[in-house]
Amino acid sequence: MSGLYLVSTPIGNLQDITLRAIETLKIADLVFAEDTRVTRKLLSHLSIKKKIHLLNEHNEKKVAERILTELSDGKTVALVADAGTPLISDPGFRLVKKTRESSFDVIPIPGCCAAIAALTASGMATNRFYFHGFLPKAESEKSKELKQLALRQETMIFYESVHRLQATITTMSQIFGEDRKGVVCKEITKLHEHFIGNTLAEIDAFISDNPTNIKGEFVLIIDGVKPQKGSIDFDQVDKILMELLSEMSIKKAVKICRIITGYSRNDIYHRALEIKPY
Repeated sequence: MSGLYLVSTPIGNLQDITLRAIETLKIADLVFAEDTRVTRKLLSHLSIKKKIHLLNEHNEKKVAERILTELSDGKTVALVADAGTPLISDPGFRLVKKTRESSFDVIPIPGCCAAIAALTASGMATNRFYFHGFLPKAESEKSKELKQLALRQETMIFYESVHRLQATITTMSQIFGEDRKGVVCKEITKLHEHFIGNTLAEIDAFISDNPTNIKGEFVLIIDGVKPQKGSIDFDQVDKILMELLSEMSIKKAVKICRIITGYSRNDIYHRALEIKPY
């Protein structure tokens, strides 16, 4: 069937490819990927001979127009993730948006996702979770975002690179508190898969003591805050409001703070009136 197929791929272990993904790659008229070298290895493993076309954050707008033309001609197009599910911390959103706006079919081919695999094995709550992906590289921007997340009650999921892992854990310890529960999931489904720590303090200590073991790709699973019933931590509310009120109206800041903390709108609103700078 003609359409844009979003093909999930293994995140390490090639045996995790699905039968439906293999069949889709076989019948696709065109295959697009962010890193053609990675996808070429996968197709070679599957004994599928196809030309692989490049789609990345720099050429996505231009390539999307070409793909829409191919779909108009009744072609079957596959967008393949380098590892995991397309669009999750990968390019493709603009393409999918344009494809749906043009009334062409978008068909997901489900499969691996590092965030979900790490979450389910972390021991953290899975009933509600928040996926953030990669934090900013600049320390000031990273700190700002983490401060805005400090009171989220859902389990939080982050991606991080090997070069920034320890700095990120240190910053999280400072903002969330070193006793906050957390797990670093390393090289999921690969030969050196490993789950590190139970708290941010334990993770930080392990990284410091085992620098040669810190290689590969990482998913950080961080526990949400557990507010006490009937009490409001105004220090934490103030931190959120001070960040928000410098950027937006009281009404919007209160709404966001209420979503994050779960506290009463009236309590947050009165507090915002007290601290808003004039």
